[in-house]
Amino acid sequence: MIVEPRPASPADGETASPARRSELDSIRVLVVVGLVFFHAALVFDASDDFYVRNAETTGASIVVSALGVVWAMPILFLIAGFGAWHSLRRRGPAGFTAERLLRLGVPLVFGTLTIVPVPQWLRLRADPGYHESYLAFLPRFFEARFDLAEFPFVLQGEHFETGHLWFMLLLLVFALMLAAVARWFPAGR
Repeated sequence: MIVEPRPASPADGETASPARRSELDSIRVLVVVGLVFFHAALVFDASDDFYVRNAETTGASIVVSALGVVWAMPILFLIAGFGAWHSLRRRGPAGFTAERLLRLGVPLVFGTLTIVPVPQWLRLRADPGYHESYLAFLPRFFEARFDLAEFPFVLQGEHFETGHLWFMLLLLVFALMLAAVARWFPAGR
């Protein structure tokens, strides 16, 4: 995570690239490790419609789940916001947009095309009466309609979803909105 600029060297007359903030990276690592436990707890949560559910559930897992919802994702979004601010200052709105489309958009599209359909199909396969093959299911997964009322999740379908990549979609949408607003401000601001 980038936060403080290093002093400029006398030869170049410009500020060098900002130093990375290792404490923010450490917080991010701890939160991501915690999210592993968060998702493991969802398997035992009686009140959640997770992809997989254990035969025996408990209400105690709601404590772990609640901590993840209340603290984990907001912290990750906050740290991403710090990085976005510095990236926008360094690259400008156009460069920032291109960088975010590459770093978030490409993995989002790739994951949605290749990874996300699998758990949706496995959820259906949990029903003993469901016998459709994955290749037969795949076109049905991509049957989606555009619904602006569901912004930012504007593609809706019976089976279509962004799954665990929802955070990438939100980061990308927020970044593109930020870049659009930043174009109205003078270059140095």
